[in-house]
Amino acid sequence: MKYKVNEIFASIQGEGLCIGLPMNFIRFCRCNLGCSWCDTRFSEGVLLDESEIIRLLNKEIEWVSLTGGEPMLEQEIGRLIRKLKSRGFKVLLETNGTIYDEKVYGLCDYISLDLKAPSSGNPRHEGKALEYCIRHLERSQVKVVIADRKDVGFFRKIYKDKSRRDYRNWVLQPEWGSLHALDYRKIFEEFPKVRIIPQMHKFMGIK
Repeated sequence: MKYKVNEIFASIQGEGLCIGLPMNFIRFCRCNLGCSWCDTRFSEGVLLDESEIIRLLNKEIEWVSLTGGEPMLEQEIGRLIRKLKSRGFKVLLETNGTIYDEKVYGLCDYISLDLKAPSSGNPRHEGKALEYCIRHLERSQVKVVIADRKDVGFFRKIYKDKSRRDYRNWVLQPEWGSLHALDYRKIFEEFPKVRIIPQMHKFMGIK
């Protein structure tokens, strides 16, 4: 089985609650969205099978991030996850939440659900994906990239739902190109239990 891979590299995790964690990254090419601020080069990629992918990973680093693009578009992503875990890796799935498969989610050690706000041009997700993360606080985070007040309003509607008030792993990530467009003090005052975390790897100047 082959997977369309944009790149494989090792770095630190620069986003969300796992920030600073050494990690292998497998970036897939396929995506079902076209976010306005996406930096993935979808036209560049090669087909690799599981053994070729594993050969390119840093075996001294425990974690592997499946990112994209959208990893859930890979037809046999569950098979790849099983293979990675059989080799002793822990798997973080970074997904936009538009494709839900409970079996695949259950295979992963951590889910990073990146809900798309209006500035992305794709404010939609599969409700079951969000509810899965709400039910599995111990191994998930829900992240929203915010560029303007409309994005904050989008998050507000999701966050204020009564069924989600006990969930603590919310992350608001300032969109890099609009970093100074919002008043983060006001956002913090409105959402005192929500983490506001920028892309740390960009501050550090690393991939």
